Amino acid sequence: MSYESKIFKELSLPSRDEVTRLLLTSLLRHNGRVKEFGSGDQEFADQLADSIGLSDKQRTFLMQTIVRKEGRLKTFPAWNRLVFRAADMAAKQKLLARPKDTLRLTGNREWMLTEKGIDEALRISKIPVIQKQELPVATYEVQKIQRKLEDAKRSEDYNPVDTSKKSRTITRESLLRNRGFRQAVAHAYDFSCCVCGLKLSSPDSLLWEVEAAHIVPHRFFGKDDIWNGIALCRFHHWSFDVGWYTLRADYTIEINERINVVPPEHGLMGSLDVFRQALKPDERIRLPRRSVIFPHENSISWHRKHIFNHSS
Repeated sequence: MSYESKIFKELSLPSRDEVTRLLLTSLLRHNGRVKEFGSGDQEFADQLADSIGLSDKQRTFLMQTIVRKEGRLKTFPAWNRLVFRAADMAAKQKLLARPKDTLRLTGNREWMLTEKGIDEALRISKIPVIQKQELPVATYEVQKIQRKLEDAKRSEDYNPVDTSKKSRTITRESLLRNRGFRQAVAHAYDFSCCVCGLKLSSPDSLLWEVEAAHIVPHRFFGKDDIWNGIALCRFHHWSFDVGWYTLRADYTIEINERINVVPPEHGLMGSLDVFRQALKPDERIRLPRRSVIFPHENSISWHRKHIFNHSS
């Protein structure tokens, strides 16, 4: 029995398999990523320990080993070492991407779920895999798509409609790209509605209220590009899709004139007139920090012509 295994057994720590399962499910609530162990993310290791009720001794007992290349003695908590071993095993099983790989992708040394890893985490958590499409959880594969969308070069003659498509076939690649689009847009707008500013997550932190809305809708073959997307709460998403308002080239709101003939008892939430008060004419929407990923004027123009004007 190795020195590590002996210490883990003497401390009655959970098995590596148990910690691997715990690690995967916990990453669902940490947006799919966590800092490289040993690089300062003690908070995450402590949260894992809290979730299974480890004693102070189990979580703080120090192990020692000699770093041969440097000829020095290194001291570290046995619990942290076990968490690292579990992550290392998960990476070998293609459930996690290693920090050296995420560093090249994101510039940060992180452990990150893979598509295989999120599927396993959902299975363990008894969450339907279909819900994966709605989760704001990063995976290595989706993160690559998100980074590509964020770094794409903006073009003045951008066409938000995919004219090559006659119909949409749902494939693994299209599902991945759609998730990349959703995460890129939500992240760009800080998970807040660009019209009203609402920012709210579910109690378990798995879902955000905000949605990544296509300016040119999918049903009209709108592209999954960041220039064809804005972040909207569910109410303002629906209102935008049906043409109650649109955007001008300067990103200010223009409201459909038919709002003036809506019966006064419609759009009320109790005594609050959310329909009229939450849509402010001529107000500029909240935009991302980088102008290169602002909604494209061609996408806005399409919405104005084909959705807003048709509904007026």
